[in-house]
Amino acid sequence: MGWFSSAISSIGSALSSIGSAICRGVSSLCTAIAGTSLGGAIGSVVSKLVATIGVAFPPLEIINAIIIVADIVSKIAQALGLKEKDKDEPDELAMKAEKSDQKPEDFDSTESYIKHLQEEIQLSDEEKEKLKNMDDEKRSAYRATGTYLYTKCINEKLGFDTTGLKNPELIGITADILTDLARLNKILSPADFVVYSKHLQSAGLSMDDFSNYLHNTTDNISMDKKVQNALVGAMTEIDPNISEDDIDRQLSELNIEE
Repeated sequence: MGWFSSAISSIGSALSSIGSAICRGVSSLCTAIAGTSLGGAIGSVVSKLVATIGVAFPPLEIINAIIIVADIVSKIAQALGLKEKDKDEPDELAMKAEKSDQKPEDFDSTESYIKHLQEEIQLSDEEKEKLKNMDDEKRSAYRATGTYLYTKCINEKLGFDTTGLKNPELIGITADILTDLARLNKILSPADFVVYSKHLQSAGLSMDDFSNYLHNTTDNISMDKKVQNALVGAMTEIDPNISEDDIDRQLSELNIEE
């Protein structure tokens, strides 16, 4: 319990200092979430949820980031068939996890655990009303917990993460990638991102390579070309009739300026 207990006790204070890299493009939202009273309240609820559910929770800056990108995560989960639209939203999933007698270690995969929560654990009308009427701070904690569960499942489904909920880190689709997707949501849908991800992996590329391409932070021209070729392949799969002009336009739009 060493680092785990230490992390839990420091959640409230750590929520007030989000890393600038994770908060790119959403600084105002991060500021709101990181406020002292809000952060302290979220930290208190998260610590109880973590203890009840038995999940190794991620570094604290990730908690902040995934609250902001919960909608993006939900849509990626839908695109992968891990979640039905308008059902088992992240806060509901967290409440189900809190209610279940079974723990993540009782299952072979994160996906199996989430399916158990979705299909075998039901919330009563009273519990749904309780969730609906929670104050913003407490409900944000539930939302963060459920979003984290979905994010781990997404990484597992896409083949990035084989360690499941025993490892608190996000492997593959990290908080940085999720905030990039939030900034690109008007030109890159979650469903399209799933196709992009598969093409990148087929080319032996990582999400870090994708991120470096988006931010133009590498001097490796051959690597940039490799990423670009994978993206073009994804665009062609999504729209077999796409023109070269549209490909060039979409590639240009993927550039994120700091």
